Amino acid sequence: MGKITYKSISFGDRIPKICVPVVGRSREEVLAQSAAISREAERIAALGLREAPVAEIIEFRADYFDHVTNQTELTELLKELREAHPDRLLLFTYRSEEEGGELRHDRAENMIDDISAWAMVSGYIDLIDIELMSGNYRVVRNATKARDLGIGVVMSYHDFENTPHNEEMEGLLWDMEQLGGDILKIAVTPKNHFDVDRVLELTEDVTRGHSNHPISRPVVLISMTDAGTVTRTACAKTGSAFTFANVGMGSAPGQLSLEELVRRL
Repeated sequence: MGKITYKSISFGDRIPKICVPVVGRSREEVLAQSAAISREAERIAALGLREAPVAEIIEFRADYFDHVTNQTELTELLKELREAHPDRLLLFTYRSEEEGGELRHDRAENMIDDISAWAMVSGYIDLIDIELMSGNYRVVRNATKARDLGIGVVMSYHDFENTPHNEEMEGLLWDMEQLGGDILKIAVTPKNHFDVDRVLELTEDVTRGHSNHPISRPVVLISMTDAGTVTRTACAKTGSAFTFANVGMGSAPGQLSLEELVRRL
């Protein structure tokens, strides 16, 4: 598995990075949660539980933000997040309703391309999430734009009902790489502990080059819900490039608190 670096933070080196989502609806809520993440990371760092930084990535979940369709307000908020976390990577995510995003009843769903473009040209983000299932043309167009602007692409796929067969998940990772993904992320839902074990084994096979479809990019494989928690904490063994924790409100089933994740890692 290849290694890729943004700023001084590397992925694919078998040292799992931690991503913490920000999910506020208003500017005030977003900035309050952002500040809480900084305080909590500093508190945990003081405990000496982890040599690496406590939270290398801040994910701004734009699908929660009520004013996401206002370019000026969105850009200003990204600027404030950038200033609050100068040494962390800022990941921009607009999760669609089809893949578990916040339900909306306005025009934002029809403006995802515009919203993503605003984030990319703002100059404030380091990474952007692009959903594989949004269509090959859209995926390639947005991935190319991100690359041209020096922004890394976290290409993602989510299944909130099942865990696909291993061959299918390998194929999804292969498609993500071919379509321009820099970090390839799959999050699935287990029916039983065998599904969780399959995700663990597949992650290790892929990251050690033992899969049927050789993958050269860093990968993130997650089995969601409490049953799949081990996939969030065994990253050093499996090679999963980063994992998610929450400070306050989480963004997916099975996320641990930041302190609990650091202790388990």
